Amino acid sequence: MKEEIYNKIKDIFEKNNKYARTQDILDANIHSSHLYKLVDRGEVTRLKRGLYRWNDVEYDTDREMVEVQRIVPDGVFSLLSALSYYELTTYNPWEYYLAIHRDHFKPSLPDYPPISIYYFADKQYYTGITEISIKGEKVKIYDQEKTICDCIRFRKKIGVDVMKEALQKYLKQDYRDIDKLLNYAEITGVKTLMNKYLQVLA
Repeated sequence: MKEEIYNKIKDIFEKNNKYARTQDILDANIHSSHLYKLVDRGEVTRLKRGLYRWNDVEYDTDREMVEVQRIVPDGVFSLLSALSYYELTTYNPWEYYLAIHRDHFKPSLPDYPPISIYYFADKQYYTGITEISIKGEKVKIYDQEKTICDCIRFRKKIGVDVMKEALQKYLKQDYRDIDKLLNYAEITGVKTLMNKYLQVLA
C-alpha cells in the first residue's frame, strides 16, 4: 500500500474519533480493498458490516465514555457497557449502550462512536443510577445490581450466555449485595427469573 493512501485512510479515522465507515473510504476515492488490507494487518478492527475502528495505543475508552455522556446527557451507561466497566464480562462490546427515560426526547446520535439507546420506564430508569468520575467529569452508570437485572430483562438481546457469565462473576465477588439484587429484581419485574438463575448459578 502506498504511503499516501495509508495516510489518507488514517486521516479519515483520526477526524472521526478513530472510526470510519466503508463509505467514508469510498467517498475519498480510495478503493475499499485498502481498508481490508489494514484489517488483515491488524491495524483496523471491523466492528460490524461497514463500520471500522483504528487500533492504536492512543485509543482511550475513558475519554470516549465522557464524549458519549456529552452526546447523550440524560443517558445512563447500561447493559454491556456497564458490564464491561465493572469487568463482569469477557465480551468486548463494539457499541455503547445507554438507557434514557421513555418520555425524554430521542437524542440525535452521530455515526461515531456507535451508540445504542434503550428506553426505560420510571422504575427501570431511575433505579440504581450512580455517578462515577472519569477524567474529572461525572458519568452516569447503573450500579452492578441494576446492571445484572437489566441484563436479565434484555437477555435475548445481549445473549443468555453473556447474562449468565455476568451473574456468575457478580456472585463470586466479596462485595456482592444479594438483598439489593433481589430488591432491584422486584422493582424491575425480573424477581422470578432472578430466583431461578440464582438457584442454578449460585
